[in-house]
Amino acid sequence: MMKTLETVRQLAVTTQNEYLASAKASGRRIMGYFCAYIPEEIIHAAGCVPYRMRAVQSPNTTLGDTWFSSINCTFVRHIFDKALRHEFDFLDGIVFSNGCDHLRRVYDNWRYAGLSNPFLHMFVTPHVINDSAVRQYRHECLAFKESLERHLGIVISEQALQDSIRWYNRKRTLLKEIYELRKSKAIPIKGSELLAVMLSITAMPVENAVEILERLLSETTGRDVSSRGDIRVFLAAGHMEEIDHLELLEGCGAVIAGDNLCMGLRHFDGLVGDGDDALASIADRYLRHISCPRMINDFQRRLDHVKQVCKDYAIEAVILEKMKFCDLWGGEAFIWRNEFKKTGFPILVLERELHGGSTGQIRTRVQAFFEQVRNRQVHDEFVQAAGKNYRLK
Repeated sequence: MMKTLETVRQLAVTTQNEYLASAKASGRRIMGYFCAYIPEEIIHAAGCVPYRMRAVQSPNTTLGDTWFSSINCTFVRHIFDKALRHEFDFLDGIVFSNGCDHLRRVYDNWRYAGLSNPFLHMFVTPHVINDSAVRQYRHECLAFKESLERHLGIVISEQALQDSIRWYNRKRTLLKEIYELRKSKAIPIKGSELLAVMLSITAMPVENAVEILERLLSETTGRDVSSRGDIRVFLAAGHMEEIDHLELLEGCGAVIAGDNLCMGLRHFDGLVGDGDDALASIADRYLRHISCPRMINDFQRRLDHVKQVCKDYAIEAVILEKMKFCDLWGGEAFIWRNEFKKTGFPILVLERELHGGSTGQIRTRVQAFFEQVRNRQVHDEFVQAAGKNYRLK
Protein backbone atom coordinates (compact mmCIF):
# COMPACT_ATOMS: atom_id res chain seq x y z
CA MET A 1 0.00 0.00 0.00
CA MET A 2 2.82 2.35 0.76
CA LYS A 3 3.77 2.48 -2.90
CA THR A 4 0.37 3.83 -3.97
CA LEU A 5 0.23 6.27 -1.05
CA GLU A 6 3.71 7.53 -1.81
CA THR A 7 2.64 8.11 -5.42
CA VAL A 8 -0.47 10.08 -4.52
CA ARG A 9 1.42 12.08 -1.89
CA GLN A 10 3.89 13.24 -4.54
CA LEU A 11 1.05 14.12 -6.93
CA ALA A 12 -0.90 15.95 -4.22
CA VAL A 13 1.73 18.58 -3.50
CA THR A 14 2.41 19.62 -7.11
CA THR A 15 0.45 21.93 -9.38
CA GLN A 16 1.08 19.80 -12.47
CA ASN A 17 1.89 16.13 -12.96
CA GLU A 18 2.74 13.52 -15.57
CA TYR A 19 -0.89 12.43 -15.98
CA LEU A 20 -1.87 15.92 -17.08
CA ALA A 21 1.15 16.18 -19.35
CA SER A 22 0.29 12.85 -20.98
CA ALA A 23 -3.34 13.87 -21.48
CA LYS A 24 -2.30 17.18 -23.00
CA ALA A 25 0.19 15.45 -25.32
CA SER A 26 -2.64 13.22 -26.56
CA GLY A 27 -4.68 16.27 -27.53
CA ARG A 28 -6.95 16.56 -24.48
CA ARG A 29 -7.49 20.02 -23.01
CA ILE A 30 -7.18 20.67 -19.28
CA MET A 31 -10.07 22.62 -17.75
CA GLY A 32 -9.66 24.05 -14.27
CA TYR A 33 -12.74 24.36 -12.09
CA PHE A 34 -13.67 25.69 -8.66
CA CYS A 35 -16.12 24.16 -6.20
CA ALA A 36 -17.82 20.77 -5.79
CA TYR A 37 -20.91 22.16 -7.54
CA ILE A 38 -19.24 22.25 -10.99
CA PRO A 39 -20.29 19.20 -13.11
CA GLU A 40 -17.14 17.32 -14.06
CA GLU A 41 -19.10 15.02 -16.37
CA ILE A 42 -19.79 17.82 -18.85
CA ILE A 43 -16.10 18.76 -19.00
CA HIS A 44 -15.12 15.12 -19.49
CA ALA A 45 -17.80 14.54 -22.15
CA ALA A 46 -16.25 17.42 -24.11
CA GLY A 47 -12.99 15.44 -24.29
CA CYS A 48 -11.29 17.55 -21.60
CA VAL A 49 -9.74 16.74 -18.23
CA PRO A 50 -11.34 18.44 -15.20
CA TYR A 51 -8.72 19.91 -12.86
CA ARG A 52 -9.74 21.00 -9.37
CA MET A 53 -8.11 24.35 -8.62
CA ARG A 54 -5.68 24.36 -5.71
CA ALA A 55 -3.01 26.65 -4.23
CA VAL A 56 -0.34 24.06 -3.44
CA GLN A 57 3.25 25.26 -3.87
CA SER A 58 2.19 28.87 -3.22
CA PRO A 59 4.71 30.47 -0.84
CA ASN A 60 2.83 33.73 -0.25
CA THR A 61 0.13 36.08 -1.55
CA THR A 62 2.31 39.07 -2.44
CA LEU A 63 0.92 39.49 -5.96
CA GLY A 64 -2.58 38.33 -5.05
CA ASP A 65 -2.80 40.99 -2.35
CA THR A 66 -2.57 43.70 -5.00
CA TRP A 67 -5.88 42.51 -6.48
CA PHE A 68 -7.79 41.40 -3.38
CA SER A 69 -8.52 43.07 -0.08
CA SER A 70 -6.82 41.88 3.07
CA ILE A 71 -10.24 40.75 4.28
CA ASN A 72 -10.63 38.33 1.38
CA CYS A 73 -9.81 34.74 2.29
CA THR A 74 -6.34 33.40 1.66
CA PHE A 75 -7.58 30.75 -0.75
CA VAL A 76 -8.54 33.28 -3.42
CA ARG A 77 -5.42 35.36 -2.75
CA HIS A 78 -3.14 32.33 -3.09
CA ILE A 79 -4.94 31.18 -6.23
CA PHE A 80 -4.70 34.57 -7.91
CA ASP A 81 -1.07 34.94 -6.85
CA LYS A 82 -0.29 31.68 -8.64
CA ALA A 83 -2.24 32.86 -11.68
CA LEU A 84 -0.28 36.10 -11.86
CA ARG A 85 2.92 34.06 -11.66
CA HIS A 86 1.65 32.12 -14.72
CA GLU A 87 1.50 28.83 -12.83
CA PHE A 88 -1.93 28.09 -14.32
CA ASP A 89 -0.98 28.87 -17.92
CA PHE A 90 -1.13 25.15 -18.70
CA LEU A 91 -4.92 25.27 -18.24
CA ASP A 92 -6.91 25.59 -21.47
CA GLY A 93 -9.84 27.06 -19.62
CA ILE A 94 -11.33 27.68 -16.20
CA VAL A 95 -14.87 27.25 -14.90
CA PHE A 96 -15.60 29.66 -12.06
CA SER A 97 -18.27 29.43 -9.39
CA ASN A 98 -20.47 31.73 -7.35
CA GLY A 99 -19.74 29.58 -4.32
CA CYS A 100 -19.16 32.72 -2.25
CA ASP A 101 -18.52 36.42 -2.82
CA HIS A 102 -14.75 35.95 -2.54
CA LEU A 103 -14.72 33.23 -5.20
CA ARG A 104 -17.15 35.15 -7.37
CA ARG A 105 -14.70 38.06 -7.54
CA VAL A 106 -11.91 35.80 -8.83
CA TYR A 107 -13.77 35.55 -12.14
CA ASP A 108 -13.91 39.32 -12.56
CA ASN A 109 -10.25 39.82 -11.71
CA TRP A 110 -9.15 36.95 -13.94
CA ARG A 111 -10.86 38.54 -16.91
CA TYR A 112 -9.66 42.05 -16.07
CA ALA A 113 -6.06 40.87 -15.67
CA GLY A 114 -6.17 39.38 -19.16
CA LEU A 115 -4.61 36.06 -18.14
CA SER A 116 -3.79 33.61 -20.91
CA ASN A 117 -6.43 30.92 -20.37
CA PRO A 118 -8.57 31.00 -23.55
CA PHE A 119 -11.87 29.74 -22.08
CA LEU A 120 -13.49 31.35 -19.03
CA HIS A 121 -16.99 30.48 -17.85
CA MET A 122 -19.01 31.47 -14.80
CA PHE A 123 -21.25 28.64 -13.58
CA VAL A 124 -24.04 30.02 -11.39
CA THR A 125 -25.32 27.51 -8.84
CA PRO A 126 -28.55 28.22 -6.91
CA HIS A 127 -28.20 28.88 -3.20
CA VAL A 128 -31.17 26.72 -2.19
CA ILE A 129 -32.16 23.11 -2.76
CA ASN A 130 -35.62 22.42 -4.11
CA ASP A 131 -37.26 21.25 -7.34
CA SER A 132 -37.22 24.73 -8.89
CA ALA A 133 -33.50 25.11 -8.09
CA VAL A 134 -32.75 21.73 -9.69
CA ARG A 135 -34.47 22.89 -12.89
CA GLN A 136 -32.44 26.10 -12.81
CA TYR A 137 -29.24 24.10 -12.28
CA ARG A 138 -30.08 21.98 -15.33
CA HIS A 139 -30.43 25.22 -17.30
CA GLU A 140 -26.94 26.23 -16.12
CA CYS A 141 -25.62 22.81 -17.20
CA LEU A 142 -27.11 23.32 -20.65
CA ALA A 143 -25.61 26.81 -20.93
CA PHE A 144 -22.23 25.45 -19.85
CA LYS A 145 -22.44 22.57 -22.34
CA GLU A 146 -23.31 24.95 -25.19
CA SER A 147 -20.51 27.32 -24.19
CA LEU A 148 -17.99 24.47 -24.36
CA GLU A 149 -19.39 23.31 -27.69
CA ARG A 150 -19.01 26.76 -29.22
CA HIS A 151 -15.50 27.21 -27.87
CA LEU A 152 -14.24 23.77 -28.90
CA GLY A 153 -16.22 23.47 -32.12
CA ILE A 154 -17.75 20.14 -31.10
CA VAL A 155 -21.08 18.57 -30.21
CA ILE A 156 -21.38 16.90 -26.81
CA SER A 157 -23.72 13.98 -27.40
CA GLU A 158 -26.11 12.40 -24.94
CA GLN A 159 -24.09 9.19 -25.23
CA ALA A 160 -20.88 11.02 -24.33
CA LEU A 161 -22.56 12.42 -21.22
CA GLN A 162 -23.86 8.99 -20.21
CA ASP A 163 -20.39 7.48 -20.67
CA SER A 164 -18.88 10.22 -18.51
CA ILE A 165 -21.52 9.66 -15.84
CA ARG A 166 -20.52 6.00 -15.64
CA TRP A 167 -16.84 6.89 -15.19
CA TYR A 168 -17.50 9.41 -12.43
CA ASN A 169 -20.01 7.18 -10.69
CA ARG A 170 -17.34 4.49 -10.62
CA LYS A 171 -14.91 6.93 -9.03
CA ARG A 172 -17.50 7.97 -6.44
CA THR A 173 -18.33 4.35 -5.61
CA LEU A 174 -14.67 3.52 -5.00
CA LEU A 175 -14.19 6.59 -2.82
CA LYS A 176 -17.26 5.71 -0.79
CA GLU A 177 -15.93 2.18 -0.23
CA ILE A 178 -12.59 3.56 0.94
CA TYR A 179 -14.23 6.12 3.24
CA GLU A 180 -16.55 3.53 4.78
CA LEU A 181 -13.56 1.42 5.81
CA ARG A 182 -13.12 3.99 8.56
CA LYS A 183 -16.22 2.68 10.34
CA SER A 184 -14.15 -0.14 11.77
CA LYS A 185 -12.15 0.12 14.97
CA ALA A 186 -8.97 -0.56 12.98
CA ILE A 187 -8.83 2.36 10.55
CA PRO A 188 -6.79 1.43 7.45
CA ILE A 189 -6.05 4.90 6.10
CA LYS A 190 -5.29 8.24 7.72
CA GLY A 191 -7.25 11.42 7.07
CA SER A 192 -4.06 13.08 5.82
CA GLU A 193 -3.51 10.20 3.41
CA LEU A 194 -7.07 10.46 2.13
CA LEU A 195 -6.63 14.17 1.54
CA ALA A 196 -3.55 13.38 -0.55
CA VAL A 197 -5.64 10.88 -2.51
CA MET A 198 -8.33 13.50 -3.13
CA LEU A 199 -5.84 16.12 -4.25
CA SER A 200 -4.19 13.71 -6.66
CA ILE A 201 -7.29 12.20 -8.27
CA THR A 202 -8.81 15.63 -8.89
CA ALA A 203 -5.75 16.59 -10.95
CA MET A 204 -5.75 13.75 -13.49
CA PRO A 205 -8.04 12.06 -16.01
CA VAL A 206 -10.84 10.12 -14.33
CA GLU A 207 -9.67 6.94 -16.05
CA ASN A 208 -6.34 7.16 -14.20
CA ALA A 209 -8.12 8.11 -10.97
CA VAL A 210 -10.26 4.97 -11.10
CA GLU A 211 -7.19 2.82 -11.63
CA ILE A 212 -5.42 4.39 -8.62
CA LEU A 213 -8.48 4.02 -6.38
CA GLU A 214 -8.94 0.37 -7.34
CA ARG A 215 -5.33 -0.27 -6.46
CA LEU A 216 -5.62 1.67 -3.22
CA LEU A 217 -8.75 -0.21 -2.16
CA SER A 218 -7.10 -3.57 -2.75
CA GLU A 219 -4.04 -2.52 -0.74
CA THR A 220 -5.91 -1.46 2.41
CA THR A 221 -6.52 -5.02 3.63
CA GLY A 222 -5.08 -5.63 7.09
CA ARG A 223 -3.73 -2.12 7.63
CA ASP A 224 -4.40 -0.21 10.86
CA VAL A 225 -3.17 3.38 11.32
CA SER A 226 -4.95 4.02 14.61
CA SER A 227 -3.25 3.82 18.00
CA ARG A 228 -4.50 3.09 21.47
CA GLY A 229 -5.87 6.28 22.97
CA ASP A 230 -6.54 8.04 19.64
CA ILE A 231 -9.66 10.18 19.53
CA ARG A 232 -11.99 9.45 16.61
CA VAL A 233 -12.68 12.83 15.02
CA PHE A 234 -15.21 14.20 12.54
CA LEU A 235 -13.62 17.06 10.57
CA ALA A 236 -15.74 19.74 8.88
CA ALA A 237 -14.34 22.57 6.76
CA GLY A 238 -14.45 24.29 3.40
CA HIS A 239 -11.47 24.14 1.08
CA MET A 240 -8.76 22.02 2.71
CA GLU A 241 -5.53 21.15 0.89
CA GLU A 242 -2.85 21.25 3.59
CA ILE A 243 -1.82 17.64 4.21
CA ASP A 244 0.63 18.77 6.89
CA HIS A 245 -2.23 20.40 8.79
CA LEU A 246 -4.10 17.09 9.05
CA GLU A 247 -0.84 15.44 10.04
CA LEU A 248 -0.62 17.98 12.86
CA LEU A 249 -4.08 16.94 14.11
CA GLU A 250 -3.09 13.29 13.86
CA GLY A 251 0.13 14.00 15.72
CA CYS A 252 -1.95 15.36 18.59
CA GLY A 253 -3.82 12.06 18.85
CA ALA A 254 -6.64 12.37 16.31
CA VAL A 255 -7.72 9.66 13.93
CA ILE A 256 -10.00 11.32 11.36
CA ALA A 257 -12.84 8.85 10.85
CA GLY A 258 -15.40 11.11 9.11
CA ASP A 259 -15.58 14.46 7.35
CA ASN A 260 -17.56 17.06 5.48
CA LEU A 261 -14.88 18.67 3.28
CA CYS A 262 -14.82 20.15 -0.22
CA MET A 263 -11.94 17.75 -0.94
CA GLY A 264 -13.68 14.98 0.95
CA LEU A 265 -17.22 13.69 1.25
CA ARG A 266 -18.79 16.55 -0.71
CA HIS A 267 -16.72 15.61 -3.76
CA PHE A 268 -18.19 12.12 -4.12
CA ASP A 269 -21.42 11.99 -2.10
CA GLY A 270 -24.29 10.59 -4.18
CA LEU A 271 -24.36 9.03 -7.64
CA VAL A 272 -25.75 10.55 -10.82
CA GLY A 273 -28.91 8.69 -11.85
CA ASP A 274 -29.24 6.74 -15.08
CA GLY A 275 -32.23 8.61 -16.51
CA ASP A 276 -32.70 9.38 -20.20
CA ASP A 277 -31.93 13.09 -19.67
CA ALA A 278 -28.27 13.18 -18.61
CA LEU A 279 -28.28 16.89 -17.75
CA ALA A 280 -31.34 16.45 -15.52
CA SER A 281 -29.67 13.52 -13.74
CA ILE A 282 -26.48 15.53 -13.29
CA ALA A 283 -28.43 18.50 -11.93
CA ASP A 284 -30.29 16.35 -9.42
CA ARG A 285 -27.09 14.79 -8.03
CA TYR A 286 -24.97 17.94 -7.88
CA LEU A 287 -27.61 20.05 -6.18
CA ARG A 288 -28.79 17.40 -3.73
CA HIS A 289 -25.51 15.87 -2.51
CA ILE A 290 -24.44 16.74 1.03
CA SER A 291 -24.16 20.50 1.02
CA CYS A 292 -21.87 23.20 2.34
CA PRO A 293 -23.04 26.37 4.13
CA ARG A 294 -23.66 28.18 0.81
CA MET A 295 -26.94 26.25 0.66
CA ILE A 296 -28.99 28.41 2.95
CA ASN A 297 -32.01 26.12 3.37
CA ASP A 298 -30.13 22.89 4.09
CA PHE A 299 -28.60 23.35 7.55
CA GLN A 300 -30.76 20.76 9.29
CA ARG A 301 -29.78 18.05 6.80
CA ARG A 302 -26.09 18.88 7.33
CA LEU A 303 -26.55 18.71 11.09
CA ASP A 304 -28.49 15.43 10.87
CA HIS A 305 -25.74 14.02 8.67
CA VAL A 306 -22.92 14.76 11.10
CA LYS A 307 -24.97 13.34 13.98
CA GLN A 308 -25.57 10.14 12.02
CA VAL A 309 -21.90 9.84 11.08
CA CYS A 310 -20.94 10.36 14.73
CA LYS A 311 -23.15 7.40 15.59
CA ASP A 312 -22.16 5.12 12.69
CA TYR A 313 -18.42 5.83 12.90
CA ALA A 314 -18.13 5.97 16.71
CA ILE A 315 -16.99 9.61 16.56
CA GLU A 316 -15.79 11.02 19.88
CA ALA A 317 -15.25 14.69 18.96
CA VAL A 318 -15.95 17.18 16.18
CA ILE A 319 -13.49 19.74 14.82
CA LEU A 320 -14.92 22.46 12.58
CA GLU A 321 -12.46 24.71 10.79
CA LYS A 322 -13.16 28.00 9.08
CA MET A 323 -10.82 30.03 6.96
CA LYS A 324 -10.34 33.56 8.22
CA PHE A 325 -12.90 36.00 6.73
CA CYS A 326 -15.15 33.15 5.53
CA ASP A 327 -18.63 34.36 6.50
CA LEU A 328 -20.35 31.16 5.34
CA TRP A 329 -18.35 28.84 7.56
CA GLY A 330 -18.33 31.45 10.32
CA GLY A 331 -22.12 31.31 10.48
CA GLU A 332 -22.05 27.52 10.29
CA ALA A 333 -19.56 27.32 13.16
CA PHE A 334 -21.75 29.53 15.37
CA ILE A 335 -24.80 27.32 14.84
CA TRP A 336 -22.91 24.04 15.19
CA ARG A 337 -21.35 25.20 18.44
CA ASN A 338 -24.77 26.04 19.88
CA GLU A 339 -26.34 22.80 18.67
CA PHE A 340 -23.60 20.58 20.08
CA LYS A 341 -23.65 22.52 23.35
CA LYS A 342 -27.21 21.30 23.90
CA THR A 343 -26.03 17.69 24.08
CA GLY A 344 -22.57 18.30 25.50
CA PHE A 345 -20.88 16.59 22.55
CA PRO A 346 -17.27 17.87 22.27
CA ILE A 347 -16.68 20.36 19.45
CA LEU A 348 -13.69 22.58 18.69
CA VAL A 349 -13.88 25.49 16.23
CA LEU A 350 -10.58 26.52 14.67
CA GLU A 351 -9.87 29.55 12.49
CA ARG A 352 -6.93 29.33 10.12
CA GLU A 353 -5.28 30.83 7.05
CA LEU A 354 -4.58 28.69 4.00
CA HIS A 355 -0.90 27.69 4.18
CA GLY A 356 -0.74 30.20 7.00
CA GLY A 357 1.38 28.47 9.60
CA SER A 358 0.46 29.17 13.26
CA THR A 359 1.14 25.50 13.92
CA GLY A 360 2.22 26.09 17.50
CA GLN A 361 -1.00 27.87 18.44
CA ILE A 362 -3.16 25.29 16.65
CA ARG A 363 -1.32 22.40 18.26
CA THR A 364 -1.79 23.88 21.72
CA ARG A 365 -5.53 24.35 21.21
CA VAL A 366 -6.01 20.86 19.80
CA GLN A 367 -3.99 19.22 22.57
CA ALA A 368 -6.00 21.10 25.21
CA PHE A 369 -9.25 20.09 23.53
CA PHE A 370 -8.26 16.43 23.37
CA GLU A 371 -7.27 16.54 27.02
CA GLN A 372 -10.78 17.76 27.86
CA VAL A 373 -12.31 14.98 25.76
CA ARG A 374 -10.22 12.33 27.50
CA ASN A 375 -10.99 13.75 30.96
CA ARG A 376 -14.70 13.66 30.16
CA GLN A 377 -14.40 10.05 29.00
CA VAL A 378 -12.63 9.06 32.20
CA HIS A 379 -15.26 10.87 34.26
CA ASP A 380 -18.14 9.23 32.40
CA GLU A 381 -16.58 5.80 32.86
CA PHE A 382 -16.16 6.48 36.58
CA VAL A 383 -19.77 7.62 36.96
CA GLN A 384 -21.04 4.60 35.09
CA ALA A 385 -18.95 2.26 37.19
CA ALA A 386 -20.02 3.97 40.42
CA GLY A 387 -23.65 3.91 39.39
CA LYS A 388 -24.06 7.59 40.21
CA ASN A 389 -26.08 10.12 38.22
CA TYR A 390 -24.33 13.45 38.09
CA ARG A 391 -22.86 15.51 35.32
CA LEU A 392 -19.37 16.89 34.81
CA LYS A 393 -19.50 20.65 35.25
